Amino acid sequence: MNDTQDLPEAARRFIDDMAAAGAPARVDGPRILYDVTPVNGVFAGKTVATGVSLIEVQSWPAVPPHWIHLPENVHFEQTNIDSTDCAAGFVRHSRDYSYTDASISPARAWLSHVRGFVSIAVAGDA
Repeated sequence: MNDTQDLPEAARRFIDDMAAAGAPARVDGPRILYDVTPVNGVFAGKTVATGVSLIEVQSWPAVPPHWIHLPENVHFEQTNIDSTDCAAGFVRHSRDYSYTDASISPARAWLSHVRGFVSIAVAGDA
């Protein structure tokens, strides 16, 4: 599924919102991929590929995703991982998140959350 016309409205909105927030997103099978650039940590200033499962954005923006897809060589001291819906070479990390700061858009808040998570990575090459 590479055509956004075939996506549910909430998934199309997630993609549009991410683009408006400066992180163009693309459909890749059962996931949506986009890039972030953390400002701190081992990946500071580097582009890191990331994503979410399509199924997790079916209620966007009312319900944000829970899992963050990252390359499998991005490591953390503590995280829960699995590979559901992940692209080859990726795993997804369980991260609790709720959109509570209505002063910024849901997509910008989500991107801040993901950049913040990647900023605490302890090793790896993106």
